[in-house]
Amino acid sequence: MPPAEGSTPETEAAYESERLVAWLRLPAIALIAAGQKLSHPEPHDTAFTITLVIFAAWSAGLLAWLYIRPISERFALIATAIDIAAITALATLSGGPFSQARLAYFLVPVAVAFRFRPSITAIAGAGSIAAYLGQAFAHPSASDPEATRFVLVHAGYLAWVSAAAVLLSAVLRRRTDRVAELAEDRQRLMAEAISAEERERQALAEALHDTALQNLLSARHELEEVQESTSSPALGRADAALEDSIVRLREAVFELHPHVLEAAGLESALTTVAERTARSGSFQLRFDARAVAPSPHERLLLSAARELLTNVAKHADARAVTLRLFEDDGEVVITMKDDGRGFDEATLAERTAQGHIGLASHRARLENVGGSLLVESSVGSGTFAEIRVPRA
Repeated sequence: MPPAEGSTPETEAAYESERLVAWLRLPAIALIAAGQKLSHPEPHDTAFTITLVIFAAWSAGLLAWLYIRPISERFALIATAIDIAAITALATLSGGPFSQARLAYFLVPVAVAFRFRPSITAIAGAGSIAAYLGQAFAHPSASDPEATRFVLVHAGYLAWVSAAAVLLSAVLRRRTDRVAELAEDRQRLMAEAISAEERERQALAEALHDTALQNLLSARHELEEVQESTSSPALGRADAALEDSIVRLREAVFELHPHVLEAAGLESALTTVAERTARSGSFQLRFDARAVAPSPHERLLLSAARELLTNVAKHADARAVTLRLFEDDGEVVITMKDDGRGFDEATLAERTAQGHIGLASHRARLENVGGSLLVESSVGSGTFAEIRVPRA
């Protein structure tokens, strides 16, 4: 199931818990049917069978729905209430306090503990106990001499399991809160690191532009004045070397801090980066850009796109690259597709371990702001990459 817009690791974990609980319902239903068969070898009561089939259909439908889209917490609570009601109906129809279906009550507080807060787990446990006691004492078999003791002992076991589930829920909640705190600290530290790096890159670019580049331009101007009065092949070679150094230094300054991003926006900056990389990589570029709203994460987008394009130029041996910039469902998206040699995706982890951390670093930065970096490739089939960041 694709993550919902604006989802967090905590909500994704909640969705996963819902799916696991939905899977647990199915064997529980099978066990209820098997228990009924053992305790009543004669043909089942029609009402019990119909109720069990309806509960099974509901459980299967909910499981399928959870793989299409997530459900809200309110709906999950309603589903828990339906579970208790279905178990109660099945127990009432198959022996009341002595029904094999009564054992399914134990599933309720345990399942809730993985999904909700301790207070809700306690309410679910209390509801299960109340439902069992209500149907047990209302059933005709409650008049049996040993029925009261049996019901109270079973309710005691159910209360014990419910208390354990509440403690489990409290432990899981504390761990979840701690993980959330650590994730928040990580995001803050990552943001500070990115900000510090950007400041250093900008300072270095400005220093190179205002000192080294200006000195080279001044030296070339002086050399041109000398060439007006003196003709020498050495002067021509020196002028060519200075020109090459100036070009390379300007490119380095742009790589460090592309001022065009601030001056003209993401589309223009991406166009400049892509065209420069296409020239160095000798591939044909097709750039399709649609108007996108300004995003606070444009530097991350441009940096990640530049990393991908540089990898194509260095390693892909591609003839053509298609680059797209557009908005999709509240996100700014850049996709890139090349017809190069491709690579085995299994080698990405190995290359990262060897110190090639370019893609891994950009992926971590993008995920830190709620974005993502997807790379799909296979040997001989080129590479597809997608960068996403929230628009705001």
